[in-house]
Amino acid sequence: MKKFTLFVAAMFFIFGSIVANAQTSREVVYSDDFESYTAGAHIAQSIPDRWTTWSNAPGTAEDGVFSADQASSGTLSAMLSGTNDNVMKLGNKTSGFYEISWKHFVPTGFAGYFNIQHFEAPGNEWACEIYLDDNGTGLMHAGGANAATFNYPYNQWFDVKFEIDLDADLAKFYINAALVHEWQFSLQAQGQAGTKQLGAVNFYAGASTGMTPKYYIDDVEYSKVTQQFIYQDNFDSYTAGAYVAVTIPQYWTTWSNAPGTNEDAQFSAEVAQTAPLSVKVEGTTTDLLLKLGNKTSGKYQVSWDMFVPTGKAGYFNFQHMEAPGNEWAVEVYFDNNGTGYMHAGGDNAATFNYPMNAWYHIDNVIDLDNDWAEFYINNALVHGWQFSLQAQGQAGTKQLGCVDFYAGATSGMTPTYYFDNVSYAVLVEGSQDPTIGVNTSAIITTVEQGATYSQVLPITNIGEGTLNFEIVRSFEAPTAADAPSGLVPSGTVGKIAPDFAVDPTPVRGEPAPSNRDVTLHYDGENYTGIGLTNGGQWRAAVRFPASMMTQYQGMYLSSVEVYINESGNGHKLQVYDMGSFNVPGPGTMLREQVFDPLPGWNTLNLVNPVFISGKELWVGYWVDQPAGVYVVGADAGPAIDDGRWISTGPGWNYLNLDYNWNIRAVLTGTAEPVWLTATPSSGSLTAGQSSDITVAINATGLPAPVVRKAKLNIRSNDFANELVSINVWITVLVGLDENGQQAYVSMYPNPALNNINLKSNININRISISNSLGQVIYSATVDQKETKLDISHFKAGMYYVSIETDNGTATQKLMVD
Repeated sequence: MKKFTLFVAAMFFIFGSIVANAQTSREVVYSDDFESYTAGAHIAQSIPDRWTTWSNAPGTAEDGVFSADQASSGTLSAMLSGTNDNVMKLGNKTSGFYEISWKHFVPTGFAGYFNIQHFEAPGNEWACEIYLDDNGTGLMHAGGANAATFNYPYNQWFDVKFEIDLDADLAKFYINAALVHEWQFSLQAQGQAGTKQLGAVNFYAGASTGMTPKYYIDDVEYSKVTQQFIYQDNFDSYTAGAYVAVTIPQYWTTWSNAPGTNEDAQFSAEVAQTAPLSVKVEGTTTDLLLKLGNKTSGKYQVSWDMFVPTGKAGYFNFQHMEAPGNEWAVEVYFDNNGTGYMHAGGDNAATFNYPMNAWYHIDNVIDLDNDWAEFYINNALVHGWQFSLQAQGQAGTKQLGCVDFYAGATSGMTPTYYFDNVSYAVLVEGSQDPTIGVNTSAIITTVEQGATYSQVLPITNIGEGTLNFEIVRSFEAPTAADAPSGLVPSGTVGKIAPDFAVDPTPVRGEPAPSNRDVTLHYDGENYTGIGLTNGGQWRAAVRFPASMMTQYQGMYLSSVEVYINESGNGHKLQVYDMGSFNVPGPGTMLREQVFDPLPGWNTLNLVNPVFISGKELWVGYWVDQPAGVYVVGADAGPAIDDGRWISTGPGWNYLNLDYNWNIRAVLTGTAEPVWLTATPSSGSLTAGQSSDITVAINATGLPAPVVRKAKLNIRSNDFANELVSINVWITVLVGLDENGQQAYVSMYPNPALNNINLKSNININRISISNSLGQVIYSATVDQKETKLDISHFKAGMYYVSIETDNGTATQKLMVD
């Protein structure tokens, strides 16, 4: 009988103080694609150092042959049929972590079988047995008879992989990267006690009763994987009472990024898994974050030891993003009676028991490449789930951000717990992050009034991971827009995923005001009020994306209309700039304005209106809400995501109720022509791939002579450079029509440093240049259609260039750097 192990490493490592930035090391012990051998030759006879047969009789009827009938790569594979019984020797390993993989093919009408032996000399102990039946189904004995059934791709090549962790005595079996089964590796296939040793793989021409065995294998690899740490700490080199995030800022922070405050945990000598120190989480304010780096690919293990004293309770969560409060990936509660439960891919996804008043081991294995996570207590699997889902089951982001050790607990319980021996390890190295490559030089040109201009802007992914990007255009105001207030967001509340409630006795609101120039909103008329169940400070907002805002560039956000169901303790109108491409939520706060509302619709006039540049805009308000009060008005749905953003801390997410906020943005003024486009405006690029962006300028409807300024804001998932802005400056050429002839004059570059060029389709008679005070500082006769001027002696600043032709005089602004 034969058996294999699935890896879930419960890492009992010897901890030093800190080990940082380590990577996984993979040593390939043996690999073979069988291309260097001869079709028809025997396997063990050709490769005696790695292969033998069950009876150690290479070259006999037990020995399989190389075949050109099928191949996953090249032209040859190894075929097992008839009486073949080959053994791949693995070396009787008793410690370490190993991966064994190959390509497998079972042709139509046939079946297959293989096993793993605990000893290189076969027949002593079957570690697992796998049957591949002739209908595309399979069965395995591993740690017990009939431990798992599965399907496999029949009459096709598929991937087989085993992960065997001898130190943790755990093993996993995968088909095409999907986990089939995991078990205690030292057990024999039928479940009897056995030997924790990795001996051999037995490729036997066996099959379920009544089926004919025949199959092929190719591209075999046997590797030893050394698990190394990104971060590892037993906390024993620090000082009792010192703050964790203050002491180790490269890996730890707090929810509000406030090390050394009451959010920061302290080292404690009260109890420790490895003496003398651990970290204590207590009270209602401790909220410590372990930063994991926003990983988007690879496989990782985050582990620690945990202790919940008698009568107390505990809690932790993972965030999809290192900036917390955007998406809860999982929440785990440890109640004060030794039971626990977790939200992971759905509410109350799993329950468990844990040893109270004793140290126990926690392992979290997150496989981003396969979008799968597993949670273990003392090496026993509690739950597995799709990691990109949020804790309550909503769609989320496939990203590993941070662990939040929060002083939270089930309602009515007192949170106090300790953790020790933290490790963060790479199990499978992820691809390097994508890196954007783009020329950031300003685009400066002149365009004839009514004409068009275009140029190509290449964007290249010079990194490894897939680069996702989008281009947002923003236009500058004809005069400087009002400066931001500089105020910062107010207030945060607890770090357990927020719970909102609907007013049980709402009074329907009256219709909203209707005397607006342009009103942006997602809501219908008021239907109810919504509040945070236990009260607290939180924010409601709506997002108007660039795709909506561009057509209104040049207007101003002059007022906001909100429906207040019931008044809270405090209210602040808030307007935000464009947010991050990678982290949900708005960007810089542009305006914050205190208001005192009345129940019903309130029109809030901005003291300083906000210029509409064409970028996305966030509009909402902050409220300090008592428990049992339902402040924020909402419609009857159905929900539109951008109409229901919430924040109960630093991060933002969608309200998990089917309503939209009664928040409306009123724009006044006149929209300007949208003269700049970029096509395509978004895309995805694999490593080394490029995309040519066509940047087009259309001067139709633009007055002349005028200098227009805009930006191409290229946002991407290059975390080191997530926003690249390219200035676009155009000078609209003056049309001179005094004698019935259309004439154009161009001046470039602008801005300029050393020289400027003047060019016209008719004769330029004379030019003069004045400074900002109107004083003429240069004049000359030209008497030709083009000329070049030396301005290297000009001071930096704005100048006015007058160009005289037979058709009249044109004046253009010149910026000298």
